[in-house]
Amino acid sequence: MAIRNFYRAIQQRQKGAVAIEFVFIFPVFFVICYAIIVYGLAFMLVQNFTYASEEVLRAALVCDDCSSPEEWEAQINTIASVRLKKDDLDGLLVYSPDSLSWSSDCRDAATPADGEPALDGIICEVIVRSAPLLDGITMPGFGKLPNLPAQLTGKASLLF
Repeated sequence: MAIRNFYRAIQQRQKGAVAIEFVFIFPVFFVICYAIIVYGLAFMLVQNFTYASEEVLRAALVCDDCSSPEEWEAQINTIASVRLKKDDLDGLLVYSPDSLSWSSDCRDAATPADGEPALDGIICEVIVRSAPLLDGITMPGFGKLPNLPAQLTGKASLLF
C-alpha cells in the first residue's frame, strides 16, 4: 500500500512537466519546420528561375537573322516578354511573384568581362529575379530565422 501511494505521489508531481517541456521544445521545433519550408520554397524558385532563363535562351537559338549583340538581345527580349509573364498558363514559371523581374545582356565574346577568357561569338545572359515568397520570422535573441537574401536570382548564359 505504501508503494502504491509513493507512485501516485510521483505521478501527481509530474502532471505539469509535459506542458512545461512543450513550452520549451515547441518554438525550436516550429522554427526548424518553418525554415525547411521557407528554404524549400526559395530553392524551388531559384531552380525555376534558372530553368526559365535557360529556356528563353534556347528558344532564341532559332533566330537565323541575328548577327549582332543588339539583334540577339531584341530576340531574347521578345521571347522573354511572352514566356516570362505573370500568371501565364503557357509560361515557363511555376509561380510568378509580384516582384518578378528579368533582364538580358548580350555582348561580343571577343571583349571578355573581368576574368573571362576571350571567345569567338556573342555571349547572352538572362537573369530572372524576385523577392522570396516567405520571409523569416524574428526570434528573440536570434534575429530573423531563416535569413534569406532580398532577391532570389536564377541566371543562364549562352554563346551564340
